[in-house]
Amino acid sequence: MLPDEPENQDGIDLVTKWIEEINLSERELQPWWKAGDIIVRRFKNENRARGGGRPSVGYERRRFAILWSNVSTLQPAIYAKQPKPMVDRRYRDEDPVGKIASDVLERALGFSLDQYDFDGRVKLCVLDYLLPGRGQVWVRYIPHMREVNAEQDYELGEGVQDDDQNEVGEVETPEATEEVVYEEVQCDHVSWKDWLTNPAREWAEVRWVGRRVYMTRAELTERFGAEMAKNVPITTTSTGTDTASDAQKQSSQTGEVYEIWDKPTKMAYWVCKGYTGGVLDKREDPLGLTNFFPCPPPLNATTANDSTIPVADYVQYQDQADELDELTARIGKLQDALRMVGVYAGEANRELQLVFSPGNENKLIPIDTFDLWKEKGGVRGLIEWVPVDMVIQVLKGCYEARSQVLNDIYQITGLSDIIRGESNPNETATAQRLKGQWGSLRVRDRQRDLQRFCRDAIRLKAEIIAEHFSIDTLKAMTNVKLMTAAEKTAIQMQMQQQATIYQGQAQAAQEQGRQPPPPPPPPSPDIMELMAQPTWEDVQALLRNDALRSFRIDVETDSTVEPDENAAKMAFTEFTGAIVNLMTAAAGIVSIAPYTAPLFAEILKQGARTFNVSRSMEDVIDKVFEQAEAAPPVQQPGPPPPDDSAMQVEQLKSQTAQMQAQIEQQRTQMEGQLGMAELNLKGQELQVKAAALSRDPTPQGFA
Repeated sequence: MLPDEPENQDGIDLVTKWIEEINLSERELQPWWKAGDIIVRRFKNENRARGGGRPSVGYERRRFAILWSNVSTLQPAIYAKQPKPMVDRRYRDEDPVGKIASDVLERALGFSLDQYDFDGRVKLCVLDYLLPGRGQVWVRYIPHMREVNAEQDYELGEGVQDDDQNEVGEVETPEATEEVVYEEVQCDHVSWKDWLTNPAREWAEVRWVGRRVYMTRAELTERFGAEMAKNVPITTTSTGTDTASDAQKQSSQTGEVYEIWDKPTKMAYWVCKGYTGGVLDKREDPLGLTNFFPCPPPLNATTANDSTIPVADYVQYQDQADELDELTARIGKLQDALRMVGVYAGEANRELQLVFSPGNENKLIPIDTFDLWKEKGGVRGLIEWVPVDMVIQVLKGCYEARSQVLNDIYQITGLSDIIRGESNPNETATAQRLKGQWGSLRVRDRQRDLQRFCRDAIRLKAEIIAEHFSIDTLKAMTNVKLMTAAEKTAIQMQMQQQATIYQGQAQAAQEQGRQPPPPPPPPSPDIMELMAQPTWEDVQALLRNDALRSFRIDVETDSTVEPDENAAKMAFTEFTGAIVNLMTAAAGIVSIAPYTAPLFAEILKQGARTFNVSRSMEDVIDKVFEQAEAAPPVQQPGPPPPDDSAMQVEQLKSQTAQMQAQIEQQRTQMEGQLGMAELNLKGQELQVKAAALSRDPTPQGFA
């Protein structure tokens, strides 16, 4: 090192480099910041006094609050409710460890979102997104530590060396150590003017991200230590009044610190522009995230391929909004001109005053110079009114022009009348539905962008929980009933000891000829069920393995849009109807063939997953079909016993048939016997004729 070179030259060079990077980023963002300030002031209508909303002193122009109206319409349209984390097995196959790990991670995320107001952070991001054009959050891991002393037994000399004892025999107190007692993961909203990156054309080219943080003296001391905190200049950041108390002024005094995460070097730096002696702090890859950055890609409005700096939506219709303000101001002036103003002759002053004086309604007023009035045309001849009909015509034209400008703005922004709750009563339901579908395309695109942003932020929280949370924290946060490996081992050893003791007692009783003692009672069903489940160490090993976690677990979110209650009811009705039909079919088959239970269980679970049901329903389905599979098959019932009356009828029919057969047989026999007798008679007759011919050969009938 050269004699004139300071000792901390590396630190000076490092902080100088990052101050230059910050200044370059801020110069690139200056035009967008200025435009954003104008848009925010226009949204808040800051030219108006705070009390009562009246125009401030010296400002008489009227405005049309089109920006406030559009933002108030889009806010609930693109974000209506906090998203719900949905963690499940990526391929939804039989993976007990992946299933329980998904349940643990989903419960931890749900608790974290509700406990630390994730909904409020997202709403702030949505407002930044709709006004200047960018919303962003920053995810932080916060471990809560406590000091503990090493447990040592000085009487036995454990942990004590000769150098630890002084001349009078006193033992030095061991140094206190810290341990984690609880852990949190929070999302901080980053203001649109406090988030910085290097100039880039797309997110893939972003090398570093940073944010500006305002910290009080106490926060600086707690974070960087008392010596380093003294190097940060303190300024008043709030717009306090002269009547503010000293405590309020003191609380508003903060120092400006930049937190920068550099992806190429995997380093995080804390820098202050007012201190060039070195960085306030630096750490190597503090969270170990897959994409390194502790923030998701920002929620940007309109961007092109040449820059990541967004263009606010208001810029796209700013000319029409200015024209709308001009027409509104002109309409206001014309309305002020709509007055009944006229001129009259001075000599008729007293009489005309009586005519237009209050309290003279329905009265006749005597006029001494009535003849002169009549010659001049009466009251009409004495008074000349200002022609307000011309003002009314111009006012109607201004209203028509303003309506056309409003329609142009709605065409530019994509806010169709169906989204704004307006519809034509003469249109059919199909026409309104089609118009709503096509008119909300751009709004649905915004909804998907916001859902992507929420999903990315929740995935960062999930990765931090999986990588850093201890088993004790996950136990307390999720209330998942699992055993540790040590608890399982202790129960197994206890069961083995009981079995060994029982075997010894049984053998001794057998040798002595006594009745063996009863066996020890088995563990409770709950304990046996926990013994069959994976351990906390198995779940933690899966969660902390980046490759296995990404292969086997997927983190998504449900919609951030307010659900359609009618559609949800129809889907539930369809789901329950499908389950009832499937269970009815399964009941008749599984009872006869239990081996088909896994098939029906898988079919039912696949159908249930399409409706995004919880894993608890899958567990119930598995238990039901496991019991059905374990049940013995039901014997197929035989044919019902015949009725006595039917049997008697059948017997009568059989006897009748037998009698008819016997009668038919007897008739056949008698017919045969009659035929034989007739043949015998004919034979005898032939024999008599033959004998007669032998005695008298002359034929009969001849002389």
